[in-house]
Amino acid sequence: MQITLPVRFYRAVPTSNPQGLVEEDWVLDTAKTAFVELHCWNIGCPGGIPVPEEYWVFEGSPQNHEYMWRAVTEEIAPSMVAARGVGMPVVHVQGAEIGAKYQHLQPPIPPAHSPQACREPISDHFVRRANRVHGEDYMGWSEWRNVDIAEPVKPVDGDILVVTTEQFDGWLRSRGIDTLLYTGFSTNLCILDSPCAIKAMAGLGYRCVILRAATTGVEFPETLETRSHTENAIRYIEVWWGYSASAGDFRQACGISLGGR
Repeated sequence: MQITLPVRFYRAVPTSNPQGLVEEDWVLDTAKTAFVELHCWNIGCPGGIPVPEEYWVFEGSPQNHEYMWRAVTEEIAPSMVAARGVGMPVVHVQGAEIGAKYQHLQPPIPPAHSPQACREPISDHFVRRANRVHGEDYMGWSEWRNVDIAEPVKPVDGDILVVTTEQFDGWLRSRGIDTLLYTGFSTNLCILDSPCAIKAMAGLGYRCVILRAATTGVEFPETLETRSHTENAIRYIEVWWGYSASAGDFRQACGISLGGR
């Protein structure tokens, strides 16, 4: 099955007067495109883990978690249903701790292609600094053990879950998949820099697309209204790493393929 999805990127030339955002229609083979849910966690979700006052975790403030929850319920969950409806593989990207809860959904994890030498840090400065920003001993927060995938986007039979870039790459190559549609959190952090995220996969030659309304960045009190960190991260992707598309356009494309539903 094929769907047509408008995507955009930023053309930065000519440098004195850049062309700017360029939109083009892609015809996607749904069997060669994967829908990716990355780090949609149950922190700040109704019935999930309350946002702690003593630690800055996940999306940070309670207010920013409200934006996150709306993205999960209004954008990511219905887009995931649309992807499954047109036969597009759905892949969940999670850390090893959450991945251990879903072993039955994981393809084999191969050894890293080029493991780096293990070196001891020259000091404990990184840990001390992180504790000053996020709360003393925030990695010791007791609720970390209860973090899971948010209920509206939990895997179903037929979905795949991956935890390492090598595992994801191997599974994609075995199926001839070359295009990845990303949703999840956070736009300015994990969506870019985690294992299996946009930087890692774009570097391996995959076409990476962020669905704009299906993600939020970590915002601060002075940026909550403008969502400037989210917008800047999307532009960063459009210039350096990949493309963006409307989540609504994606659902509409899938709906048309399903006969207008």
